[in-house]
Amino acid sequence: MAPVDDATSSIASSLIILNGFLVFFMQVGFIALETGSGRAKNVRNILLKNLLDAMLTAICWWAVGYAFAYGQTANGIIGYSGFFYEGDLAMGHQRPWFLSFTFAVACSVIVSGCLAERTRLVVYPLYTVLITALVHPLLVHWIWVDYSWLNSLGPCRVLDFAGGLAVHALGGLFGLIGAIAVGPRLGRFDDGAVKDLPGHDMAFVTLGTFMLWFGWFGFNSGSVYVYQPTAPSSAVQLVAMNTTLSASSAGLASLAVACWLSGTYDLRVCCNGVLSGLVIVTGICGFVDPWAAAVCGLIAGVVYPLSSHALLRLGIDDPLDSSAVHLVNGVAGLLLLSFMAKPHHVALLTGGSCGGLFYSTAGWAQLGIQVLAITLTLAVGGVSAAALFFVLRRLNLLRVDQLTELAGIDNIDHGGPAYPEFNMQALHGMGSHNGVVR
Repeated sequence: MAPVDDATSSIASSLIILNGFLVFFMQVGFIALETGSGRAKNVRNILLKNLLDAMLTAICWWAVGYAFAYGQTANGIIGYSGFFYEGDLAMGHQRPWFLSFTFAVACSVIVSGCLAERTRLVVYPLYTVLITALVHPLLVHWIWVDYSWLNSLGPCRVLDFAGGLAVHALGGLFGLIGAIAVGPRLGRFDDGAVKDLPGHDMAFVTLGTFMLWFGWFGFNSGSVYVYQPTAPSSAVQLVAMNTTLSASSAGLASLAVACWLSGTYDLRVCCNGVLSGLVIVTGICGFVDPWAAAVCGLIAGVVYPLSSHALLRLGIDDPLDSSAVHLVNGVAGLLLLSFMAKPHHVALLTGGSCGGLFYSTAGWAQLGIQVLAITLTLAVGGVSAAALFFVLRRLNLLRVDQLTELAGIDNIDHGGPAYPEFNMQALHGMGSHNGVVR
């Protein structure tokens, strides 16, 4: 990269901080989405665990996570300086502390939705610490640090623009393995049939989707200045346009697929389709043209409902479909970059000369490094998640007891429901709806 003067650096730093505020605002969207998708008897639990996630991530990222991710490198494997970070700007390799913290908290909060409504509260801080203090920083060091061992293997570096792999696929993978380990909610699968357990407030789900979409512009547009502080405004506009097109085309595609499969205009599927488009574009939005972003969105919009259906066929209960949204589309975006990455955009932001197979034979090298990065993420994340969740299950610390699940976690563990008028309805309804209280 060309030298950057102090004025340009100051402007870029301010823009990065402002975009970091938008990314942190996504926590409000996550809470609204998960709260609306859950049942009224578990709302306090959902609110508290999301608050815990943000607070614990801040401490972990300050103490060790940022150092492991961006500290001086030990043979390109992991950082070893900057523990209990004091704000030394000279240390920051690419992503400054605050913006990278918001990425870390987004990664860990994805897991929450997969485990909702039947998981002990102690599980949430345990996986948050594991993800934000070790697993996410390790993969960030490999994927985003120029001199990491992974980016030193060949002529092409890993392309993951704003965390399609390092944030979303990793969070979705942890969530999927957690959902398998904890098992389905009571009443979800009865007599071989999938039973619907609808959330209590679709208005919250829709508002949460829009809030996440809004915050996602900070996720993606803010990353432009991380790669290149002197990037032209056209690069930022391209990223914002790509983000908008992918989300829109994905939402429309998911709505169409849902209508074809069920004969209904499913609002929830449409909302998750929008989020799927946002996930798939996260890893690619700075490296592709608008047509590619729209095509990738269409792919995400079709892949999401099919993935969700496949998980149900396998007996996996993911209340928010977080793994279908984040894991599947995070991986898909990284693979599609191997074909659609435009060398001009890659060179502008990274200084590299590689691109996708649609533009250059160097795309074969790009495909190889993308596949390797995906494989490493699935291996490291998968082993870490399995070790944690299945050990907790073995120790009987993973799932709440049956009475707590039926009565509602709020009633047993949190002193009462978030909506007091539902309290007596929940307790009197414990014997109805196949034992499931809505």
